[in-house]
Amino acid sequence: MSQPIEPIRISKIMASRGIASRTEADRMIERGWVSVDGRVAASGDRALPDAVIVLSKEAQSRIDDAFTVVLNKPRGFVSSPDETNGARALGLLVHENYCGLGQAPNLSAYGLRVAGRLAVSESGLVVYTTDTALARRLAASDVEESWTITFLDDSDDINYAAARIVAALQLSGQEARISTTAARTVSLDTSSLVKGQLSEVLSSFALRASVMRTRRGEIALGDVTEAQWRLA
Repeated sequence: MSQPIEPIRISKIMASRGIASRTEADRMIERGWVSVDGRVAASGDRALPDAVIVLSKEAQSRIDDAFTVVLNKPRGFVSSPDETNGARALGLLVHENYCGLGQAPNLSAYGLRVAGRLAVSESGLVVYTTDTALARRLAASDVEESWTITFLDDSDDINYAAARIVAALQLSGQEARISTTAARTVSLDTSSLVKGQLSEVLSSFALRASVMRTRRGEIALGDVTEAQWRLA
């Protein structure tokens, strides 16, 4: 005899369907913007996993107005508000640092979250988004990233060093491959790394190098210069 299906929180159902994060869903429910099986949901309500969920015009407009920010984070900045030991990278999202077309948009922090953290010692691409579906894709364990490693010690054999880095990442279960090598710089493609993992590998081999992320999933840094930002 099969076990009965237990109702679960509506916000969890919405998150599993990629409609909104659980926090965003709870906010929509609190505002009376979510109907489930023909009735307006209340905070804490539960439903079966196959329940029919309908969003109000206000909730749908909030989703349709989702935006994504591409920031070139400098070293010394933390990518998430709950991190310490560095200045907050979110503080760089001001008009004077905007490098997109036209006038800088006025950003709202509502629902804005980091999609792939970057260690304080590393620079490059950080993605902030209110797009729940995009955030879920960029959080996947197999999402690909691209990195630029610039070796600072002229005595290093960069081809040998690059091979050691790739081997170390592969040994830890990551996919990794060298795409290009030029002068003192190596371009590396990987599966999603743990925050700071690449820097730790370099440190374990006593390699002095700067680490810059240039792509995460389908989002690329492009020509955004250090400390600047644009909309994706």
